[in-house]
Formats: sequence, C-alpha cells, structure tokens
Amino acid sequence: MSQIINIPEVEKQYQDEWLLFEVLEVDEKHQPIKGKLLLHSKDRGKIHKKAVEYKCKHDYVTYTGDPIPKGWGVVV
Repeated sequence: MSQIINIPEVEKQYQDEWLLFEVLEVDEKHQPIKGKLLLHSKDRGKIHKKAVEYKCKHDYVTYTGDPIPKGWGVVV
C-alpha cells in the first residue's frame, strides 16, 4: 500500500471502513487529494492506534460509511 493514489477514488473502494492516509497533496481548499493508503479497517480503534504509531507529517483518517446509523435521527 505504498503507491501514491487518488484519495477520493480509494474512498469509493472501501465502503463502511475507516481509512488512514499519508497525505502528499491537497487541493485549493486544503482537502486531501493524493497520498498513500496506510491502513483500512472496520475497527476505528485500530486505525487511531496505528495513526499514532506512524510518523507522517500529514495524516488523514476518514470513515466511508453512513455517519448516521440506520434507525437513528439527528436534530439540528
């Protein structure tokens, strides 16, 4: 998982998982667009534990699933 990839494309490949990237390029809005996928997992704790261990200058953790579980609601 060490090749430079397009982050939005990879996010589509791993549905309902946590992803940890080393960010190598951002867009004009400072959104990560290119990087290296370091780890993916359905376990959030595993991703955050590894994020601390990696010595990246800029890392990015994201979840690719629905942020609101089925059957739940949000009041704003």
